[in-house]
Amino acid sequence: MIVTLKIYKISTIGPDNLYIIIKIEYFKFLYNRFKNEFSFVKEQIAKYYNIKKIKGPSFEKGDKAYLLCKNIIIKQLNNKLDFKKLELFIIIYKILKYNYKLLLFKIMQIHFIFYISLFEFISKSTEI
Repeated sequence: MIVTLKIYKISTIGPDNLYIIIKIEYFKFLYNRFKNEFSFVKEQIAKYYNIKKIKGPSFEKGDKAYLLCKNIIIKQLNNKLDFKKLELFIIIYKILKYNYKLLLFKIMQIHFIFYISLFEFISKSTEI
């Protein structure tokens, strides 16, 4: 017994093919749905990226900033009573992108170059 297969070709060309019309509408629906979802994801990624890349404060010569006591050893027995900020100091100049030289008192025996994360920014409009 010989079995022969008959292949039926459905005409896909023409505006009257209901199967093709349904498939086209379904693909349009999927395209619009994914386009909206991807635009939402793109906005969220841009928002997260922009939060991470916000430019920090930059100081110039003559600006004033509080020096925080983080990683600075003070001769006091109890750290609870220490100040969180040492004092308001004047910035002499910028050494590198994030390092600054401060004008310290002569009795302070610490190094005078600090990283920007140890400063608390004071705006020029505030009076002290």
